[in-house]
Amino acid sequence: MLPSPVVAQITPDRTLPNKSMVTPQGNILNIEGGTTKDGNLFHSFEQFSIPTNGIVLFKNTANIQNIFSRVTGNAISNINGILRVQGTANLFLINPNGIIFGQNAQLDIGGSFFASTANAIKFIDGSEFSAKNPQAKPLLTVSTPLGLQMGKDSGAIQVQGTGQGLIASSSRTSPSIRNVDVTGLAVKPGNTLALLAGSVALEGANIIAEEGRIELGAVADGTVSVSPVFQGISLNYQNVERFGNIDLSQQALLDATGNTGGSVAVKGKNISLRDGSVILIQNQGTQPSGNINVSASGLLKLHGVSSTDGKFTTLLQTESIGSGSAGSINIFANQLLIQEGAGISSRVYSTGRGGNIIVNASESMQLSGFSYFNPLTTSSIISITSTSGNAGNIVISTGQLEAQNGGGITSQTLGNGKAGDVIVNATKSVEVTNPPELINSPEVRLQSRITSTTFNAGDTGNLTINTPSLVVSDLSTLNTSSVGNGSAGNVIINAAEVQLSGGRVSSAVVNANKETQQIFGSPPVANGSPGKVEFNTERLRMSDGIISVRNLGTGEGGTIVVNSKFISLDRKSSITAATVSGTSGNIFVNAKNLQLRNNSDITATAGGNGDGGNITINTNILTGSGNSSITANAFEGRGGNIQINTKGLFFSLDNKITASSERGINGTVEINFTEKDPKRIRAVPEAFLETPKIASACESGLDAVASFVNTGTGGIPRSPSDLLSSKSGWHDNSVSSQIASNLNKSNLLASQEPQILEAQGWIVKSNGEIILTAQPNTGTHDASLSTLLCQ
Repeated sequence: MLPSPVVAQITPDRTLPNKSMVTPQGNILNIEGGTTKDGNLFHSFEQFSIPTNGIVLFKNTANIQNIFSRVTGNAISNINGILRVQGTANLFLINPNGIIFGQNAQLDIGGSFFASTANAIKFIDGSEFSAKNPQAKPLLTVSTPLGLQMGKDSGAIQVQGTGQGLIASSSRTSPSIRNVDVTGLAVKPGNTLALLAGSVALEGANIIAEEGRIELGAVADGTVSVSPVFQGISLNYQNVERFGNIDLSQQALLDATGNTGGSVAVKGKNISLRDGSVILIQNQGTQPSGNINVSASGLLKLHGVSSTDGKFTTLLQTESIGSGSAGSINIFANQLLIQEGAGISSRVYSTGRGGNIIVNASESMQLSGFSYFNPLTTSSIISITSTSGNAGNIVISTGQLEAQNGGGITSQTLGNGKAGDVIVNATKSVEVTNPPELINSPEVRLQSRITSTTFNAGDTGNLTINTPSLVVSDLSTLNTSSVGNGSAGNVIINAAEVQLSGGRVSSAVVNANKETQQIFGSPPVANGSPGKVEFNTERLRMSDGIISVRNLGTGEGGTIVVNSKFISLDRKSSITAATVSGTSGNIFVNAKNLQLRNNSDITATAGGNGDGGNITINTNILTGSGNSSITANAFEGRGGNIQINTKGLFFSLDNKITASSERGINGTVEINFTEKDPKRIRAVPEAFLETPKIASACESGLDAVASFVNTGTGGIPRSPSDLLSSKSGWHDNSVSSQIASNLNKSNLLASQEPQILEAQGWIVKSNGEIILTAQPNTGTHDASLSTLLCQ
């Protein structure tokens, strides 16, 4: 039985010198006639729609390069059948009233396809092919139009589909699987598919241009230029000031995959991707891929996962599965919001290089939340390599960056390739934090983070943050780390104000658990090296915060450098370099004022037979209270060296400075007072307003026992106002460092208690040696000097 004829709603008008003709042939409507000008064929219709199962065929001669079709009536074009063109001609369809592509709409076109709600197509000499004013000017003899004129009342383009453009993968490390059986709007490889309207909405639509170019544009008013490029034709918006909105929902897909990956460009005011919608370019060949460019003059929002099963995440993603490089992802927006597990991702599954992710969000950028179907799927920007190809870099430029409630920025390598660098430039602030409900959740959830990680032999990238204000709190992390044989990169923080409130900044090597070993092939014992952690800041405030370089594998330690005018460590905060077996890392602190309070520490320790690290502190004022410490200890190896160069040292007796080894050789503690005139350090530092507590401890502390050597010659000052010798300087010898390491060993002090007296004064022998005495030195009584000697 033959199918019954389908009548398409296509009615030619009479505005052309040679009008269009529509001839039915079964389910096919042949469109012939029209006006030809050199390589251009012009058609004009009063209405143009294709019902379900309908087929419309534009019949043209082989020399035709472009077919321009306009709708001059007042009806929206509803296309739910097949739109077909003979040969390789490009097809332009403009209807200012709007165009709707139904779920059954398909393209069978040899060239590129442009659907637009523009008022007119403009040509280089100023003439135009207008749907609003069809009698305007004569047609041109040109092969390519100059641009599309959008009006203030331009209609919308809506594309409907069934979604399902991708197939869910069972592995976290597998590339995207495309559903080749899905229907949608597609052009032949290497061509352009462009939708340009006042607003654009894709509801489960599949837009495919293999090895070609996809263009989505929403313009409220202005002229959009048309330019030929390698992959078809591109749109240029330099003459547009007002844009419309673009919305992708219900697993909509823009796909420019191919042996030479294509390009995708999306331009509008507010752009939204939700419900597992994806923009994808998968490079399957040997040549570099094109890029994904998304530009929003207002808000770009990526939101959630597929609503039915959560298997598909809302994504902007480029991939390389061949030797060709993956495309870059370039974001331009006033605001960028990534929520509920959505993400931006560049991935390498081969020898090709990963694409860079470049984000320019002039006002603000926020990554927040996770998938309700899987709490390990968090809102993120990620660059990752699974093999020998290097991952791309991530560069963020914004006013204010917030990563919260599990949101994160991550560069990773799972193979031999190097992870990319992560660079964040924020003109106002960077804040990385977690809410209490995430911290206290019984489920395993990822914390908010900015990181670079290696799980195997490849090295991580470096992490750099440049901002006036940095806040890392509530178990959030900034780090580079290795759980494999690759080394961790450097962490560089350049910020005027830094606050670590329960936050961690680190470079670390840790051993993978069994699950990580099985999934990523990580070795059971890591053999990489941590990088350097460096702070360059005006003020560093830490409350239960951690700055660390650690190596829990077999390698050596890293380095910490902190340059700041003011540093405060409070409530169990620490600056730590540590190893399990290798030599510990080194710590360099340069500050005008350094405060340690309430069980806070600066430590460079080593386990096993490793040596303790070295600690160098340069500061005007160093204060310590509340059981705080500076230690460079070891277990079987040699203790590290501590050198403190300061004008004033104010430590209460419950604090300690040690460089000891439990089973090996103790290190040294050297304290150099750079200010020779005691009168000049009378001022009590801001952080130590409780001076009486310190003074009383210095006057009556029974545990105070030490031996000092003056490095130069001198004598007893004749009066409190006399200057000390310019050659004076304090340091300990092996005896004093041993005593310092035993200051907190109460059992040893108890056993020697009959022989220990508190030092009440001091004298200088003729050879320069200083001896502490049990009697007060009445001739040199000076409160600031006696406080200075409390160590």
